[in-house]
Order: sequence, then structure tokens, then C-alpha cells
Amino acid sequence: MKKTKDKIKSKLTKKFRLVVLNEASFEERFSFKLTRLNVFVFGGIISVLLIGVTVFIIAFTPIKEYIPGYSSTKLKRQATSLFYKVDSLQAEVNVLSKFTEAIRPILIGEDTIVTISLPYRNTKVDESLALKFPVKNDSIASLIEKVRLEMDSTYQEHYKNETSLLQKKHQEAEVSLQGLHKKSFDDLEEKFVSTQEKQGDSIQDLRITLLSKDKQISGLKKQIALTEIEAKHTNQSLSKGNKQAIIDQQKNAEKVRKEVQTLLQKEFITKEKIVSTNHEQEVRGLNAMLFSKEAVIDSLTFQLVSQQQKKIGELANEKPFKEVDTLAIQLLARSSRDSIFREAVEREDRYSLFDFETSTIDDVFFAPVKGIITEGYNVKDKHFAVDIAVTKGTAVKSIADGTIIFAEWTAQTGYVIIIEHANKYLSVYKHNETLYRDQGDLVKSGEVISIAGSSGEYSTGPHLHFEMWNQGYSVNPINFIEFE
Repeated sequence: MKKTKDKIKSKLTKKFRLVVLNEASFEERFSFKLTRLNVFVFGGIISVLLIGVTVFIIAFTPIKEYIPGYSSTKLKRQATSLFYKVDSLQAEVNVLSKFTEAIRPILIGEDTIVTISLPYRNTKVDESLALKFPVKNDSIASLIEKVRLEMDSTYQEHYKNETSLLQKKHQEAEVSLQGLHKKSFDDLEEKFVSTQEKQGDSIQDLRITLLSKDKQISGLKKQIALTEIEAKHTNQSLSKGNKQAIIDQQKNAEKVRKEVQTLLQKEFITKEKIVSTNHEQEVRGLNAMLFSKEAVIDSLTFQLVSQQQKKIGELANEKPFKEVDTLAIQLLARSSRDSIFREAVEREDRYSLFDFETSTIDDVFFAPVKGIITEGYNVKDKHFAVDIAVTKGTAVKSIADGTIIFAEWTAQTGYVIIIEHANKYLSVYKHNETLYRDQGDLVKSGEVISIAGSSGEYSTGPHLHFEMWNQGYSVNPINFIEFE
């Protein structure tokens, strides 16, 4: 039993090496040391993560709506709204079917008497009586003409009555609103005048208090001046021995005077601040009242205009028969702008099949070498390439899959390789030391094609002169490849 456990343990912990090689050059790309236990653990973790991510996506994304049996509140609301719409449409269909059943015998000539109850009757005609017209089997033109005349007369009479009533109501509402507006404006004006008078009275009181304070300050200054004069006289009359005491008293009096002055200044500053703040608050209150007055005036004018527009709209949109939903007809009706827009879209879809050609292929290029760019792409100097400084012997790789169309020696640029790629792209590699591929060979992306060097007359050191061309025009390789 112990041996079997040891065998299982050794099998699970036995190490293997996974190596990834380049098929052409047999170069080792990367390798891993693996055991059966690591593979099982890694596979189990990945499967758990996949299951968790799948459950999360299904539970917390809109994909859950596609699960059979899942019910959504949005779908329920749509179903209820559709149910109500179908119910209303069914009611409309029932009304139309009853109307057609009622008028069918008249149209085919089976009945000779038709009874019509108009929705709007003339006030001069007795409403209890029904209009009865004889119908001839050969023609119903006379019946239709009589019914049309009766409907026109009743509708015109009803329209006149309704317009007169609405005009009277509108005039009464306008008079009431004007009275209300005048009353509110008078009240606001009285309040504004009263507040302005109160403000003037408060400012006058503050001025009086300030004048009284100034008088008190001037009286104190006079008393201080008198005390100073008395002190001088006493100082002159006293002996020399008492002069020092008098000087000390003068110093103390000066200190007291300064303290009293500072206290009075502080009291004046505080009172001035209080008065200014009260004045600002009252000014703000007056501004707010003015703003509210303007808001009330604007609201009253808006009510007048809205009521006028409402009455005018009711008079303009009133119809005698409301068996068909006018809003649905307006939504279904095609306007002239809608027709022009539809025609323009159809013309574009019809004639834009071969106007332009779009490419859905995304070109991805890899860096041929990694290094520092010593000279960039410059059209003014006719340097349609980038020079990448590398150490001698660095492998140069193909930027993408393609076909080598040139691989030869030139006197000025040394060994040169030119590769043609998809979408009419060309890549040029100059100043190579040796070439690993020949003209006509197919190369893959990242495959080693040469060794960088310093061949040719124009070379100043080991570097790669790399160019890119597209449809006969040079392009900046930095826009497609990151070299550093």
C-alpha cells in the first residue's frame, strides 16, 4: 500500500520541461518546468475561475434576460402597456364594426328609412325628435346632401355658441387677473415705501447717536485739556522735590487717557460694523422683495398668456366627431420634412455601393530591433527613415509577414533587404553585416533576416537604417512601431 502511494506521489511530483522552439532556426523561445500535480492544480483553478466568471456575468449582466423562464419587470410593464393598447384598439374595432353593420343596410338599399342622432343639435330644434329621411334604392345622393346640410348648420351654431362662451370666460378671467395684479402691485409698493421710510428713520437715528458720541468725545477732550493746564499750573507752584511725583502722575494720566481713547475707538468701530451690517441686511431684504414682486408679475403675465393660448388652442382644435384618435393620426401622418429625409437616406443607400472602399484589416508591426534612435524621420532633409543605434551582431527581425523582393549588396548602404507586406506596405533594412534570407523567400513576423552592422559608404557606426513605405509614399515608422 505504501509503495503504491509512493509511486503515485512520484508520478505526480515528477518534473517535466515544456520547451517552445523556433521551427526555422531551432532557437529556444521559452521553457517551463511542470509536474502533473501543478498541471492538475492550475487546470482546476482556471476551471473554477471560469465557472465563477460565467456565473457572475450571467447573474449581474443583461445576459440573464435570455435565460428561459426569467421574468423582468421591464418586460412585464411592456406587456401590460401592450395589453391595454390592444384592449383600447379592440374597443375601437368594436365601435367601427357596429357602425359598419348599422350603415350596411342603407348602402346596399335594404332599408328606406334612416334614423340619425347628431352629436351637436341646434338649440332651436326639439332634441327629442330624431331626423328621419326617406331613402330611395336607386340613389342616396339626396339623403347624403340633407344630412350634410343639417350637420353643417348644427355644427356652425354650436361653434358660435362655444366661441361666445369662451370669449366671455376669457374676458372675465383677464379682468380678474388684472385686478389681482393691480392689487398685488399696490401692496408691494406700499410695503416698499414703508420699509424705505423705516430705513431712513433708522439711518437718521444712527446719525444722531454718532453726533452725540462725537459731542461726548469732544467734552472728554476738553476735560483732558483743562486737567493738563491745571497740572502745569500746580507743577509750577510746587517745589522741586514734588516734581518727580507730578511727572509720575502725568505719565499715569497719559496712560489712562490712551486707554480711554482706545476703548472709545473700539466701541465706535464695533457700532459702525453693526450699523453697516444692519444696513446691508435691510438692503438685501428690499432687493429680495423687489425680486419677488417681479417674479409675481412674470407669473401673472405667464398665466394670462398660457390661458389665452389654451383657449385659442381649444377653439382651433375643436371637432364635432371624436371617434378617431387625432394624436395617433398626427403621429402616423408623414410630414414633408420626413418624406424628404427618407428620400435622401434611400438615395444614399441606393447609390453608395461603389463610392468608396473600406478596409477592415488592422495592420500590426513589431520592432525589428530595440535601441536608441539617433536620427529620426525628417522630410525636409530627405531622411525618410529612422536610425537605431545597436551593438554589432544584433539580430534584425521582420516586422510582419511578407515576401523578400530585394536582398543584395549596394556600395552606399551595404547589405540591404526589402520586404513586401500586406496592404501594400514595404519595409527596408540597410547597413546590415550579413543576410540570412534571399530574394523570393517568405518570412514570418519576428523571424531573423539579418545581422546589424556598419556596411556601406554612408554608415558611421553599427546601426540599422529602417524605412517604411505605403503605396509609393514614405511613412514615419514611429507612428507604427515603438523602438525604445
